Amino acid sequence: MMLSVLLQLSQTGYFMLLAGLFFFPLLVALVTAKDIFFNENLSANLKLVWLLIVILIPLLGAIIYFFWAKPVAARKKF
Repeated sequence: MMLSVLLQLSQTGYFMLLAGLFFFPLLVALVTAKDIFFNENLSANLKLVWLLIVILIPLLGAIIYFFWAKPVAARKKF
């Protein structure tokens, strides 16, 4: 099924598919990196570690950061 759909794509369709597969993780990584950079509750070392994680595994790193590190940093604030 999936193969037949891919075979029917035009050159523009392939470009859009590849652009989406490339730019979506890039956008998620950039938004996460901005959040890490401006997070005042993280030390410089932790920021560096989280940035490396997000750069190496963008989607999974962003999910882990927002569900694990972000709530921990918010709890430290109060």
